[in-house]
Amino acid sequence: MHKESIILFKKYFAISILAILCFACGQPQKDVQPDFTGKSIKSIQSNDILLDDGTKISLNEDSITKVFYLIRHAEKDTSIKDEPPLTPEGLKRATKIADIMRGTRVDAIYSTMTLRTMFTVDSLADIKAMKILPYDNKALKDVLQTIETSEEFNRIFIVGHSNTIPSIANTLADKEVFNKTFDESDYGNFVIVVINKSGTKQAYALRY
Repeated sequence: MHKESIILFKKYFAISILAILCFACGQPQKDVQPDFTGKSIKSIQSNDILLDDGTKISLNEDSITKVFYLIRHAEKDTSIKDEPPLTPEGLKRATKIADIMRGTRVDAIYSTMTLRTMFTVDSLADIKAMKILPYDNKALKDVLQTIETSEEFNRIFIVGHSNTIPSIANTLADKEVFNKTFDESDYGNFVIVVINKSGTKQAYALRY
């Protein structure tokens, strides 16, 4: 009797496992967003973000509300304490930004009122024939709220600082994209935050 009970238990156990596996296989699989963290941007062409490794991030125009491009200013001359300009390397990086953004739409360019930030997006403003819109870090919350609710600006480029761009990214994405500020020697972060009509948001922590 004991032996028969064991056999019966094993039989029901096997049937239960099989039923669980069949149920799991029959469930719709959720789409997993590829992780592009740390990959480098080659260029942005319309709604395709082309990466150096040959992959791309394709944005669906019909489902997008806003796209934010966030960078820290380019390399600054650390030998000058008050209002440091960009170094030759920083000027090259500013030109690279313009080249990356040349093939895509930009509705507004925002910068703090410092030489290093304004010079970083000066080339971009030139090729897009746009004015650089100033903002104050002290009123950053109000500025972001105004941009988010604007019906005029839907593709926004923002240049800031090592201690502000991470928090701006976190605020716009509604999640912790960065848990600390950028290192003082790190000028290569290129963050893209996409806000969809459905209310969902994607954040891409890229390099350039």
